[in-house]
Amino acid sequence: MSQQNTEIVKIRASTFIPTAWISSSGDGKQLVEFRGDDREFTPHAVNTGRSRIEQEAVVDFSRRTLTEYADTGTSVERITHADGKEDVRTEKASTDGIFCTDPSWYDDRVEFEMHASASNPLVPHPSPVDYCLELTVRYGTVQVRGQHDGYPCYEFYVQTDFGSFETLYRHDFRETGDEALALSGAMEYEFDARI
Repeated sequence: MSQQNTEIVKIRASTFIPTAWISSSGDGKQLVEFRGDDREFTPHAVNTGRSRIEQEAVVDFSRRTLTEYADTGTSVERITHADGKEDVRTEKASTDGIFCTDPSWYDDRVEFEMHASASNPLVPHPSPVDYCLELTVRYGTVQVRGQHDGYPCYEFYVQTDFGSFETLYRHDFRETGDEALALSGAMEYEFDARI
């Protein structure tokens, strides 16, 4: 990340489920599945509908503004009955739990937090996907202290002045052995990262 004349720094955060479908339950008479995002780690999945949570924070040093964007993917439930008939339900989770705190501006930096908490709206009493990031953005560096659940996959990227995205941090539950049960309770993982 270049320090000279940096004006705009974008932080992009996403959570996603890499498989196409996830089996939820089955009683022998029917199979219940939820659609995943069917993708791998990439900073370019924004606005494709292939993330559970999407969040961006754009720091503009020349205007001293923080612009934010939040979205959720559409949840899809597919119930396949023993006779082969399928019932499909869809709904979109609220973005109310996805936000940035008001920034604190200093001569050489800005500090703020990015929060996300969103649940599958098709499940009664679901545990939400959660993360919280404490960010310090300077003209030449981005520093983050964060927490997140063990499931699903988490990815955080930084882009400076419309250049290439750099990976700030990522978590792959397939490597750590976490499952959907990790959504309940406190956030299991903490990290510090810097670009």
